[in-house]
Formats: sequence, C-alpha cells, structure tokens
Amino acid sequence: MPRKRLTDKILEKIDKEIESDEKGSYIIVYDFGNRRYNPKEFYYAIMDLINNGHKIVRIQKSVYLTDSLRTALAIKELAKHYGAEVRVFKVEKEV
Repeated sequence: MPRKRLTDKILEKIDKEIESDEKGSYIIVYDFGNRRYNPKEFYYAIMDLINNGHKIVRIQKSVYLTDSLRTALAIKELAKHYGAEVRVFKVEKEV
C-alpha cells in the first residue's frame, strides 16, 4: 500500500479541526530564517495543492494568497513542517 502524501495528511487533519471551509481572501506569510535555500519539497507540496484544485497565487517569494481557510491552513502547516515561521491573515476589505 503506498504511503499517503504529506498534503493529504495535512488536509485530513485540518478537516477534523474546522467545521467548514470559510471562503474569502487569505494571505500567508512565511520565513525560513537564515537558510541559504528554502526546501524544494515545500514548493513541490504547494504545487501538489495547486494541481489538486486549490487556488493559490504567489504574490512574493514568501507570500501566498488563497481563497479558502482550508487551503491557507494547509500552506501554514506545510511551512511549519519544513521549519518556517508562518502567519495567516484574513483580508477583510480589498481596495
């Protein structure tokens, strides 16, 4: 039996923690600290989410924008898994 992908494990955990997915705009900001290179596996996992229908837009090198709480929390958990400090912000009003 093949192993589950990390993204699947994280999404299953999130589904148990939140009652429903809240739509809206969420900004995820992360920092891997003093590392010379960020882990490529993190970016592969982000691409895995995108390929599975999650809307994720990269705004800057360490800033993503998404349209659902579930996806924002998945990115947060991925970043933490690979050693980053991370914050998630909900956009209340876009100008």
